[in-house]
Amino acid sequence: MYVILGGTGHVGRAVAQTVLAAEHDVTVVTRQVVAASEQRHDGVDHAAVDVNDTGTLRALFQRAKRVFVLNPPAAVSGNTDVEERKTVCSILKALRGVALEKVVVQSTYGVQPGKHCGDLGVLYELEQGAQALNVPVCIVRAAYYMSNWEEAISAVKVTGVLQTFLPPTQAFPMVAPEDVGSLAGQLLMSDVEERGIHNIEGPESYTPSDVAAVLSRLLGRAIQVQVIPQERWYETYRGNGFSKEAAQSYANMTGLFVYQHYDRPADPVRGSTSLEVCLKRYA
Repeated sequence: MYVILGGTGHVGRAVAQTVLAAEHDVTVVTRQVVAASEQRHDGVDHAAVDVNDTGTLRALFQRAKRVFVLNPPAAVSGNTDVEERKTVCSILKALRGVALEKVVVQSTYGVQPGKHCGDLGVLYELEQGAQALNVPVCIVRAAYYMSNWEEAISAVKVTGVLQTFLPPTQAFPMVAPEDVGSLAGQLLMSDVEERGIHNIEGPESYTPSDVAAVLSRLLGRAIQVQVIPQERWYETYRGNGFSKEAAQSYANMTGLFVYQHYDRPADPVRGSTSLEVCLKRYA
């Protein structure tokens, strides 16, 4: 059995579909119970498990052959630094000592040590903990998800303005989540000798102006880019329902990303999905 954490999200669903297509047994871990009709439709088993329930999670891992690990995002209304580290600790504790053939960990470009820099610090700790397990581990580091622009589309349809923290003409590596999940699924099924860090980004890099141009074509109207200056990042996050702690952490992470305080991979895996193909499903 292959166990997929986060199997109902964009990336996890693609992992599950990739593994299922190769006719392996798949169990998807969900936060809520999935209706039996949906289970039959998906062709996979679903296990409703709170990832903070280490004992139940460990029991599931003990029945598994291979595991895909994705740390679930915490609610931004709370302290994301604290809550996301709790789930990392629970997942790692549940994995320790379990006789698995292989573990694949979902991570991100720019991971680095730091207590208050969002996913960059949290996933760094997940990577370090996974690599300390006595199990072959592959780590998938993904570029900026193209699907992150989905949240802005509703407002864009109304206002014709794409608000962003990113400089409008600066190109950033981006990737479609289904390409990330496909790579992770392939690595999950690959030989145990294949391990280490695997970077992935899309066929090309894109600027926020490129995003606006794509949305202009998809929505049939002119879209303008409006950049939120750095001094307003914190208040903007707060205005979108983030707690004080989460707003500060995300503002710090945004700065590290925008100013690229990390080494860009020299030879990443290239996903095939373009920005326009990815955004078309949300527009």
